[in-house]
Amino acid sequence: MVTRCYLCGGQIERRRVTAEIRWGEELTLVEDVPAWVCGNCGEAYFDAATCTALDRLRQDHPPARRKVEVPVYAFSGADY
Repeated sequence: MVTRCYLCGGQIERRRVTAEIRWGEELTLVEDVPAWVCGNCGEAYFDAATCTALDRLRQDHPPARRKVEVPVYAFSGADY
């Protein structure tokens, strides 16, 4: 089990999060996913059982509970 964030070293705690998963070109949200979340930077970590359940959900591709519209913007910042 992770006890410290790998990115910033902050303390992690158990929370429910919304996971973002891509199925091909489709962005999908899965709500109420158990995760370990850093209280400092917000990075989320999933245990093996949760990853297996998310993989199974991706394979089964059940009907969505609801759909939301997501705006898409073009980045117009500085050049690389």
